[in-house]
Amino acid sequence: MQDAVSDERNVVFLVLDSLRTDRVSAYNPAVEFTDHIQELADSATVFENAVTQAPWTLPSHASMFTGEYPWEHGTTHARSYFDDGRKTFVSAFREAGYDTAAITPNVWITPHKGMTGDFDHVENFLGTADNRLSVRLSRAFAKFYHSLGETPRRVLGRQIDRVFRAFDVDDSTRSEETVEAVTDYLGDRGDDDGNFFLYANLMEPHEPYRPPKRYAERHGVAEDAAIPHRQKDVFTMDDIDFDQLERVYDASVDYTDDLVGRVVAALEDNGLREDTVVVLLSDHGQALGEHGGDFGHQFTVSESVVNVVLMVDHPDLEADTVVEPIELRSLSDLVPYYAGIRPAPDPDDVFPETVLGGCEFPENFTGYIPADRWDDYYRKHRYAKRDGVKVVKSVTEDGAATYEAYDLEADKSIPVPPDLKAAVDATGDVASGDIESDDSESGDGTDDAGDRPVDDAVADRLEQLGYR
Repeated sequence: MQDAVSDERNVVFLVLDSLRTDRVSAYNPAVEFTDHIQELADSATVFENAVTQAPWTLPSHASMFTGEYPWEHGTTHARSYFDDGRKTFVSAFREAGYDTAAITPNVWITPHKGMTGDFDHVENFLGTADNRLSVRLSRAFAKFYHSLGETPRRVLGRQIDRVFRAFDVDDSTRSEETVEAVTDYLGDRGDDDGNFFLYANLMEPHEPYRPPKRYAERHGVAEDAAIPHRQKDVFTMDDIDFDQLERVYDASVDYTDDLVGRVVAALEDNGLREDTVVVLLSDHGQALGEHGGDFGHQFTVSESVVNVVLMVDHPDLEADTVVEPIELRSLSDLVPYYAGIRPAPDPDDVFPETVLGGCEFPENFTGYIPADRWDDYYRKHRYAKRDGVKVVKSVTEDGAATYEAYDLEADKSIPVPPDLKAAVDATGDVASGDIESDDSESGDGTDDAGDRPVDDAVADRLEQLGYR
């Protein structure tokens, strides 16, 4: 790890949701449609073996923001244990006098989930639903829902799924609006405004896949292709065209690359490029039909999901490649360090000998799992990787655990090494506790007024992003 300069720098923390490493030329030279990301990589530190701590947005971000493993912070697929008293690395920027902003259409990174309390400005594109009353109602319902037993949750969840399917939605990713909001934010930064930390999230690599037509045509996507656009489609579609699924995913990544180019161009156009650290990453990857038809990131901890993109472009550091494994949770220490507001972390903490991750039992789409496949999908996972070997612990609803080990370089199953088995066994379980306080404030400065039912926009976005 190179030494960063002591001068404080701006930070753009750009998360490309569900982006696979093998669809980025910096990781796979055969890729020919990520020129803008490659241009960034050419001057950046590229981490070749970065691993997410959870294959799902909410717990993955919680680990990045806090430096904790999922079984420590307790945030799961759908439940957040954040509240205003929980420190994230974003708070370090506020304490250093930075302006902190979050621009994201991702419904999980909202005041409703307690994930944005350390940001001065939040844009979720939720309209009048982005107010304190909506936040409190959303959290109260979440607390009620998750206080129910397993069977009532499944029944209620299925009914919620049916209600959400009634919404007519189109462009769910809000990519154009997101980039426009990022551009406006950067353009409004004056010489006297001080430093900033900007979190932005682009959702294009995430299902549902609706890239602009020119990108779809460029990658040969058929208009009538049988492509899953929701996780539930795995269970409800008879014949999925996985070749077309890969093509439409590539088209979405191609579009994402151009969006990244526009964000970098906005930094350059506003004279901010030489004073800004750009951290580009994916919070998790995406399965596209591997291992017998896995799709998405809800039910799998395959390599295509837990391996992630991570690069840091610092104006004062030369391009570098880091091959040591690294956990995304290390970003809670690394990002303030790269910005110059904290000292360098201990390299042994940043590059552990064993990288770990895991997820709890799935909490979305379970109403669509056929009874004869329930045990295959309703599982809790833990994973450990060391020296090219990965061990996955899979726990069924009745508590039975199975272990699988893989030689990642040879791409084959191997006997389970006792030391890695011990590592996954030591990861622990999520501690019991309450969901974030209903009395916590949204932190966005909005009032409680609203001229439509407060949860409509949140429900719309859940459906748009394929979560229901």
